[in-house]
Amino acid sequence: PPRPADSGSSGGGHRLAVRDPGPAYRLTWQPLSPPSPGPGQVLIELRAAGLNFRDLVHAVNLLPGEALEGFHGGFPLGLEGAGVVAAVGAQVTGLRPGDRVMTAQAVGVGTHAAVPAWAVMPVPDDMDFTEAATIPMAHLTAHAALNHTGALRAAETVLVHSGAGGVGLAAVQYGRRIGAHVIATAGTRARRAFLRAQGVEHVYDSRSLDFAEQIMELTGGRGVDVVLNSLIGEALIRSMEILAHGGRFVEIGKRDIFADHRLPMRPFGNNTAFIGLDVGTLLTQDPDRSARAIAELAGEVTAGRTTPLPHTVYPASHVADAFAAMRHSRHIGKIVISFDAAGESVLVETGPRPPRLDPQGTYLVSGGLGGFGAATARWLAARGARHLALVGRRGPDSPEAADLLRDLREHGAATHVYAADVSDRTAMSRIVAQARADGRPLRGVVHAAMHLDDGHIGDLTDDRVAAVLRPKIGGALVLDEVTRQEELDLFLLYSSVTTTLGHVGQTSYVAANHFLEALARRRRARGLPALTVCLGALAHTGVVARGAGDRLAAFGIEAVTPREAFTAIEDMLAGGADVAGVGRCDWSRLRQVLPALDRPRMSPVMPTATRQEDVSPEQIARQLEAMDADQVLAYLTEHIPRLLASILQMPAEQIAHDRKLEDYGMDSLMGAQVLASLRHQYGIDIPPMEILRSGGTIADLAALVLDRLRPRQATAAGR
Repeated sequence: PPRPADSGSSGGGHRLAVRDPGPAYRLTWQPLSPPSPGPGQVLIELRAAGLNFRDLVHAVNLLPGEALEGFHGGFPLGLEGAGVVAAVGAQVTGLRPGDRVMTAQAVGVGTHAAVPAWAVMPVPDDMDFTEAATIPMAHLTAHAALNHTGALRAAETVLVHSGAGGVGLAAVQYGRRIGAHVIATAGTRARRAFLRAQGVEHVYDSRSLDFAEQIMELTGGRGVDVVLNSLIGEALIRSMEILAHGGRFVEIGKRDIFADHRLPMRPFGNNTAFIGLDVGTLLTQDPDRSARAIAELAGEVTAGRTTPLPHTVYPASHVADAFAAMRHSRHIGKIVISFDAAGESVLVETGPRPPRLDPQGTYLVSGGLGGFGAATARWLAARGARHLALVGRRGPDSPEAADLLRDLREHGAATHVYAADVSDRTAMSRIVAQARADGRPLRGVVHAAMHLDDGHIGDLTDDRVAAVLRPKIGGALVLDEVTRQEELDLFLLYSSVTTTLGHVGQTSYVAANHFLEALARRRRARGLPALTVCLGALAHTGVVARGAGDRLAAFGIEAVTPREAFTAIEDMLAGGADVAGVGRCDWSRLRQVLPALDRPRMSPVMPTATRQEDVSPEQIARQLEAMDADQVLAYLTEHIPRLLASILQMPAEQIAHDRKLEDYGMDSLMGAQVLASLRHQYGIDIPPMEILRSGGTIADLAALVLDRLRPRQATAAGR
């Protein structure tokens, strides 16, 4: 259960984590043991952390895989912060405990972080920590974009899109400081008024493409020298078209990049340049270049030429409100999470942690000589198990045994291999007794043994059913019985997602797995450890390894890697689950082949229903193939409002085709529902970043869908 914890304590700390990433994400504080700084590192006790839009996208689970590259261990929440140096590692000079610093690094939203010393900047004495937390990512991005990449010079003209955001305001500050002419855009009247109040003379509406014509008129037809862009689609193209001769277009947005959109080539005939800039990737992939940019920025801050940005501060106890403000764009400048509020406390989830494996104990794995059982043996060894008992019907003659035993030796694990049937009580009792006699009593059990014999229930004989039930049910009962007197810290059983989804050809297998789930719950009710994991399709093993991966993917079941599966299993063990699953499913696609998924118990994971009179995507596709592009566009413009009606909670006829969806309260979470609805209705995949925070109209969305349908229509026309 959660417990209150003081923010910014000098002992143990805490860090923000996302539970159930997706539209219904939950934010929780988890315990954090302050790490020891390694060579060249600095440990910072954070007092404030800056929030970035990428953190929200990560929470709603719409961050593309490309955005995760370079972040070892997964993308963290929080890319910047400010605080006090708590310790320094070897080879660090110029910094000492007690120094007030800020950093642009993957620090997480939490109380402590170890970062490279080159990524640290001093905080001036007259600047508080929440002010300092507004500087690193926004000013570093603006500095890298306009100085290093855009080479903006005095008397040149720069167009800063989204000028009231964090990076936008930093860019405005930089441009004015070096003597450039600054033009800005913003999406709301209030933000445009704020920019004018800050001294920006020329401010335009970023939600109207009229800004391009207005800027060309303002500049006498010359255009601008540099564009700092975060707009998408047609607004991006129009911004390129107003570059002056020799102009530089710096793209810091990600949606069009991740969507792999095409650029028109004509603007490049005017000696212009298009440069993509991602400071997050720069920090992980090019530390030398990043260190130089940070050193330059640090000098500007120390000299007082770069100053904090307008910001809104939320105490750590109200972090959910901070994310909500980011989601609804209810802020100007930056959002900052503070850990420095006097007397403040947050609730930290302390629940059970993954069991620490006993290096003096034995861990038994049934079915541990092949497939996912062998992968489990490797996982146990990697987590510190030093004595393994692997059970399989063929024992050392199992095809994978030789490679497995070699890998386990390299991990430092001693392994005993047994040729035995896990449902044989005498054989399993002997293995348990031998471990105890050798001074390495059993501390954990993993039941991975199985036999699969698919067939329709009418074709199954008693022998075929028994052959499937025996290793699963018989083996689990034996393991439960012969280990009752052992002090176990791990009792793990493997089930399948087919137990939840159903499978017409796996009656016996599903029945056996249901028993494993019931056994785990019974053991837990008796105070004994147990977890049954319902596994989805696993890469490199099982049916995926046998070539069924493409067929499963067509149904909406994607493979997860063993590493992903074990990471999830560790989370399940830490969370104290008795039955839980790990898999990657496209519920919209699965729903088309498994109507039973419309059962009420599956409603928490199902996307909003989008069927229109139960017309399938294939039927809709056939209807659209008979139309020309204009007719398809008209059809989409009429039907898409019906899809959005349930998401926006308003009648379809009240959704105007030419009005921005943002005006109806469309936010990033609703965007995720739109994505699922379009995929289900039209059988197309639109990159999430194109839907997220969409500021377009129904007409824009219809054009986007039409663009995805065109290849299909072209193929149909060629038949």
